Amino acid sequence: MKCSEVLERFAAPKALLSGALGACAYSAGRFQRRRQAAGLAPRAAGVGLLCAGASGALSWWRSAQARRHAEALLRLQRTSDALHSMVPIDSTAELLPMDEFDAATGQSAVEANEQLLKQIRAEDRARRALRSS
Repeated sequence: MKCSEVLERFAAPKALLSGALGACAYSAGRFQRRRQAAGLAPRAAGVGLLCAGASGALSWWRSAQARRHAEALLRLQRTSDALHSMVPIDSTAELLPMDEFDAATGQSAVEANEQLLKQIRAEDRARRALRSS
């Protein structure tokens, strides 16, 4: 796999700039606090490398996640196409007879729906009463 396929478009310049910015910020802050330039360059270079490495690692991570998501979407699309060709999904399926459904569940669907609607209406009335008072 080529480097351009793995990293974002401006990953290398971004890493270099973040390294330079990190080194400059560290050296300026350190010099403002201590007013000594001795030993500052190696530490600033280390901080710059750390910032550049962190930026490069973040760019790599983002591109790896984007690649994984793209592969997953392709798999989902292939699976979806395969399922659509195997199972017709439409509204032409036969309805289940109500008597057979009631016998299978052990209760009347019509009566259960009526009870549920009564309960929902009672709860709505109670909410309205609480709001108005």
